[in-house]
Amino acid sequence: MKLQDLRQFEQFSQLSEEHLILIKPLLKVKRCQQAGELILPRGYEKDREFFLIKGRIQLIAADGQQQEIEADTPAARLSIARLRPSLYEVVSASACELLVIPGRSLRQQVEAATIDQESNPNFSEAASRYYRRIKTALENGNFTLPSLPSVALKVREELQREEPEVKKLEKLLSRDPSILAKLLAAANSPLYRRGSPCKTSSEAIMRLGLDTTSELVMLFSLRHLFKAENAWVKQRMQETWSQGVRVGAIAQMLTLHHPQLSADQALVAGLLHNIGELAILRFIDQDETPDPEELEGVLEELMPEAGVLLLKYWNFDPQIIELVAHLNSWQRVTAGEEASLEDLIRISRLHSFIGTENQYRYPRLDEVPAFQKLADKGLTPDFSLTLIEDAKDQVEEIQEMFGL
Repeated sequence: MKLQDLRQFEQFSQLSEEHLILIKPLLKVKRCQQAGELILPRGYEKDREFFLIKGRIQLIAADGQQQEIEADTPAARLSIARLRPSLYEVVSASACELLVIPGRSLRQQVEAATIDQESNPNFSEAASRYYRRIKTALENGNFTLPSLPSVALKVREELQREEPEVKKLEKLLSRDPSILAKLLAAANSPLYRRGSPCKTSSEAIMRLGLDTTSELVMLFSLRHLFKAENAWVKQRMQETWSQGVRVGAIAQMLTLHHPQLSADQALVAGLLHNIGELAILRFIDQDETPDPEELEGVLEELMPEAGVLLLKYWNFDPQIIELVAHLNSWQRVTAGEEASLEDLIRISRLHSFIGTENQYRYPRLDEVPAFQKLADKGLTPDFSLTLIEDAKDQVEEIQEMFGL
């Protein structure tokens, strides 16, 4: 197997050529000649990672349930039966081959590669090409970043005063009936509703609080900034908004177990985490024939860079900017013993991918340091599945609030 072929597996996909060269001597090949050969017994405890490169295998749980995995499919992108001790007995379902590597050695190389990438971003050829195009267009004035609407800016300015005036906020909000209507709808939604319905902007502001009002006005305004003519770009923008809602809803629910983190701030951070995609899509909308297959990878790679650029331009909270800058740094360890907002969003993103076709492109939950900080407060695989199910209603409520 060529070194480049190793990148079909998630854990190897993050490694540079140099890291792959260092890891090659540690790789062993396990071969099974026919179906029915034992590969791993249930309860296997050795720190070894197994990657299926040819044929088919079968995972058999203690209750008899079985799952078959075939090489070169999404299910084979991650190592086989990864938890220790193993929950499954693994047997061959045909003649097959597996790569075997010490787990600790692989984790060390992934962590080293992450540190290298953070200090020196290594974009793919396609992402580098778009990065240069966007940068040149911005420098030449052929593409401009969207400015926040005046109402949103003036509301933020008023709230930054030592003693904000509710009456002045009411007057500002009355200039944009659509935002005012959404703010009232938010205050009366299940997320915030307490007691009788709010009928005026002052009642909505009092119920939501000044900080939440400011953040919601900002988010409602953003929905009007990103429009597209191209059908694919328009659909992709909708998907980006929807993914932000999923992450925001999950993050907000996770704060129930982490009272040191603000539920409202978690929602805002989740809604904004992929804002960089919208900026890139706005630029792509200028192309006559965008290539969706190529652009999916480009959006993933450039999302943090574009997001930081946009949020700095809008003078957003430095904590949110820092979070967005490290979105794709799955092995990053944040400061402090307790989970941070950045940890929360990182884990919420991984939760949002569970059960989707993208799940196998990302590390599993217990492979990232952020999970350990949240696990200390009761986050387990079973709880994760419950969380995803419970978040569905919250997602619908937020989508309705933002008109998605």
